[in-house]
Amino acid sequence: MKPKNVPAGSTRARWEKELRASIAQIDEKGLRFLLRQAQALIHNARVEQMQTSSEEAADEPSRPAGESARETVSIEKAAGGGPIFLTIGRARKVMAPEEMKRLVRVCYAAETRSEALRQLFTVLVRERRDILTDAMIGGPDNPLILALFNAVRETYRLEDR
Repeated sequence: MKPKNVPAGSTRARWEKELRASIAQIDEKGLRFLLRQAQALIHNARVEQMQTSSEEAADEPSRPAGESARETVSIEKAAGGGPIFLTIGRARKVMAPEEMKRLVRVCYAAETRSEALRQLFTVLVRERRDILTDAMIGGPDNPLILALFNAVRETYRLEDR
């Protein structure tokens, strides 16, 4: 994925060389800052690419009107209590049954749906940041968090103790 506004050929190579040469003069704090900036640029480029792709995918006849792959969540339970396959947006992740039980408890324990969405996001930040990263979820207000909440509630019931 080549970001916009980046010159091709010799100019890009020259900038890369200058950046590598500059790294030796930057302290650890500065390197951390540059790394975060680079990650933000990469993330923004991916989001832009995904938005373009999702606009094109919105016209696909295999999905209900208005629903793109970017906003869908499905949960596939393996037989015998094995791993659970979570498809969230365009990301497909494997979860242990214990991890899913934690999400089920969060989805049922909160007093309001908005509180459940915030808690669901918080649990994923702490325990499965990879899901958020791969699905490109930046906050609890992302439509995929709501779709995950709905999928969990449709698939699982909270067991009585």
